[in-house]
Amino acid sequence: MKKVSGIILPNDWDQDGSLIEVVLYGSDESEFVISGPKETALLGLCHHRVECEGKQVLDNRGRWLLVVGQCRVLGDDVDSGYDFNWDGGSDVGQSFPRMWRQ
Repeated sequence: MKKVSGIILPNDWDQDGSLIEVVLYGSDESEFVISGPKETALLGLCHHRVECEGKQVLDNRGRWLLVVGQCRVLGDDVDSGYDFNWDGGSDVGQSFPRMWRQ
């Protein structure tokens, strides 16, 4: 079993723009696509700090998955340390974080 602490961030959307995949970016700079029975619940925890435990598996695309068995929230989007103050655009998809802009 692998235990990872980090931040849940969006990773993929369907044709209608609905979020269908999230990634756990670990505090140790690891990246895991979230999979398994807890996957749907974790879609709603974007920008939250979490600690997840599960089985580490390599998928057919060469990406590391974390098949999550247990997960606990360590902090919400406010105290995650992830700055997502958008530059005033009304749609997140049309706007970029200030720190990404030159």
